[in-house]
Amino acid sequence: MRELAPRAALLQALAPLRAALAGAGEVWVVGGAVRDALLGRPVLDFDVVVRGDPDRLARAYARSAGGAPFALSERHGAWRVVDGERTLDVTAFADTLPADLGRRDFTVDAIAVRLHDGALVDPLDGVADLAAGVLRPVSDHVFTDDPLRLLRLVRLATELDLAPTPEAERLARRDAPLAARAAGERQLAELLRLLAAPDPVDGLHALEQLGILAAVLPEVAALRGVIQNPYHHLDVLDHTLHVVDAVADIGEHVGHYLAPAAAAAVDAELAAPLDGAVGVRLGLRLAALVHDVAKPDTRTVTADGQIKFFGHEERGAEITRGIARRLHASRALERFLCVLVRHHLALGFLVKRRPLTPRAAYRYAVATAPHPHASIVLSLGDRLATRGVRSRLRGVRRHVELASEMVLALQRLGPLPPPALLPADQLAHLAGVPPGPAVGQLVAALREEQAAGEVQTVEQAVAFARAFAERSAQRS
Repeated sequence: MRELAPRAALLQALAPLRAALAGAGEVWVVGGAVRDALLGRPVLDFDVVVRGDPDRLARAYARSAGGAPFALSERHGAWRVVDGERTLDVTAFADTLPADLGRRDFTVDAIAVRLHDGALVDPLDGVADLAAGVLRPVSDHVFTDDPLRLLRLVRLATELDLAPTPEAERLARRDAPLAARAAGERQLAELLRLLAAPDPVDGLHALEQLGILAAVLPEVAALRGVIQNPYHHLDVLDHTLHVVDAVADIGEHVGHYLAPAAAAAVDAELAAPLDGAVGVRLGLRLAALVHDVAKPDTRTVTADGQIKFFGHEERGAEITRGIARRLHASRALERFLCVLVRHHLALGFLVKRRPLTPRAAYRYAVATAPHPHASIVLSLGDRLATRGVRSRLRGVRRHVELASEMVLALQRLGPLPPPALLPADQLAHLAGVPPGPAVGQLVAALREEQAAGEVQTVEQAVAFARAFAERSAQRS
């Protein structure tokens, strides 16, 4: 049994709300805010129900605490106020308070606290379930009422270390196909929160076992049973889950895996945002989940019995783009995922070409831009999760060494692209390159030569451009 927070701690967690809404009348805090306060977790999102006008209360809160109120749902009369890191959602009673609580998802979310005095209403014994560490649906139609709750069941179990009851699992298996009906952006938000958990793999296993993974990410579920070559000890799905685990740990403990001089640069990139909701560190976990998504499509057995997945990285980027758009991911997240999936093998190909040359580092930087360090982490996680009978620890060690070596090589390259020695049109004119695609090809080739240290002056740039034009003319 868990020890829940005492009433004084519960009131303390609600103190910011009580201060802003003093004298607002009968206000009940419900749902996740009460649950998290009882668990002693930080409370930043408040759901309240009122007898009266939600608009009036939202505006009162905004005047006191700051932020701007806006209508969240005209159909349900819901309003929201975002106050810095806090969010307040306000709705009116649809019926009685117990009836309102009975329409929620799980008993641990069907607890209400009266704001001004801390009085508790718990018609479905949610407090007892919370103390027992179980997640129990409030009814047998909880998932048909809102299919997103299928994902929320697993996400809450993972985040809060709660065990779904056997009845919850039975209902989830029955209704699992409905999960695909939820809006794509809502599915993505739940998946990202699940992936953000300290141990996301437990949640992903639960999604598969309940049949929910097949509904929301059928491309990932299809990896089950796809056998790989002797360098792998797992089928593609279990390998993928191991990669997610590896990437999660590398992302949180970069200094354990990379040389100190390299770790700081990687940490800095992983801490950067991708869009308003997702950072690189979290996006990397999603990239790991889809990095081998094309292996079922590309699996080939050669004449001598070898298992190959030719082109799975390019095909995987195409499939990943489709997944991102189905889930209404931002364009920034979509581009990030596609770059990492397309180039997740690139670093491994360089293991046998050490020491790295500036040219090799530049080509890697261009291919994986603007996220070369995230690409390095995915490659390293992929290698650490590959431990078949043909795999050897020396190969793992060399890959780990190469990861640090690449980070340091990228630092030595300096800002990319290298500064132009001449304007592109002037360079093309001096070299006799006609306007068109050839000019872009010349500029790209010259940048690589600069990064490699082969071209450093204007004279060398012109000489290279003329030789480039001559070779192009000979090929045509």
